[in-house]
Amino acid sequence: MEPERGEDLGHGVYASPGSAGELAVTSPRLDLGWQAAEEQVPGTAVLWCGQSFEVVGRMPAGSGVRWTLRSWDEPSAMRNVFTLNRESVQDIADRTENEVRNRRARGWTLVLLPVLGLAPAVLQKKWANEWGFAAGRATMVSATLEMLAGTVGTVQLVAAAVGAVFFMPLALALPGPLLFVFGIARLAMVFGDGEPVGSPLGVPFLLLAPKNVPKAERESPAVQSFDNDGGLIVVVSPILRRDWDRDGLLPYRGEHFRLDRVEQEGRSWVYRFTRDHDRGTEERTLQLRPPLAAAPAAVPKEAPPSFLRTMMVTAAVTLGPGSDQQRWAEELGTRAVWFTVIGGAAELVGGIANLQKELDTALSWLILLNIFLVGEGLLRLGSALVGRPMGSVFGWALRPLYRRSLPPTQ
Repeated sequence: MEPERGEDLGHGVYASPGSAGELAVTSPRLDLGWQAAEEQVPGTAVLWCGQSFEVVGRMPAGSGVRWTLRSWDEPSAMRNVFTLNRESVQDIADRTENEVRNRRARGWTLVLLPVLGLAPAVLQKKWANEWGFAAGRATMVSATLEMLAGTVGTVQLVAAAVGAVFFMPLALALPGPLLFVFGIARLAMVFGDGEPVGSPLGVPFLLLAPKNVPKAERESPAVQSFDNDGGLIVVVSPILRRDWDRDGLLPYRGEHFRLDRVEQEGRSWVYRFTRDHDRGTEERTLQLRPPLAAAPAAVPKEAPPSFLRTMMVTAAVTLGPGSDQQRWAEELGTRAVWFTVIGGAAELVGGIANLQKELDTALSWLILLNIFLVGEGLLRLGSALVGRPMGSVFGWALRPLYRRSLPPTQ
């Protein structure tokens, strides 16, 4: 029934009916997103207290908006329909609050782009979906700074090799060639497809990586609202519940409810139950839990791998075969070519540094070994640039030490 004195819908939204059948809706803070009628274009259709209205006017009211609605008399079908009640107003308020929060998050993270851009791609994509994080831009900024830092370090090493004075600490100069290669490779990848690319320097961010949600939790229904006076309970389920029908009763707070109707909203299913006082003795009972067919079998929980073991396996896998790099990359949520880049660059830099020391010695076998390291490092870096992970000959000796830590093959 239509309230005679209007209805307070929360968050300052107030619906006030007029004597001629019109409806005035005042919203001092929230943007309801309605479209007023213009010439041949009908306005937004609004359902309120069982009646249909059309938005015909909009005017400022203080810091908000006052909408004018009239009874829907159009012969055309309603297309853009808005149900005006406390639930819909609350949804708009929640979305508005999330947008404000995300806008603030995007503002303060601008100064952190060089750091957050080092995180694995899976985390950057998660942040982009949740609060609009500029993942592609963050990768570009962090990769550019990474390349510049690597250039400075490489110049220092070259200068030191010819006898120049050190202008930066050796510990900061040594990773220079690696950082330069990382930065170049990441820039090429992000410019190629626009997708974010993490850096090996962002491995500590893996501690923030999202954990897999158990299947049972993803399929669990949730009570959206409960009207005790009206005898109505609304349940939202992420999946279609074929085991819920009108022949069963749902127990809730000491009472029983029968299914009234089912609607699909987005990817969720909304079930509306009404109170039933005439419960039979053979009525089937419905449960507020995942369907039995969807409940996963209990599996023993394994302790998460330690950070030290993860780092040790990662270091060994940089020399391991490409198939092992691929399996470990899937475990960490990163790209396998990064392990090839790290291992290949280490071989290249190490081989060149050793050659500078050993060219004056008579140990020809050490010279040959380092020439091999330089050649293999260049080959592996070239393989990484075309997107193909490649291991080292020496990785086969390390494989028995880390193979048991790799995830099982699919």
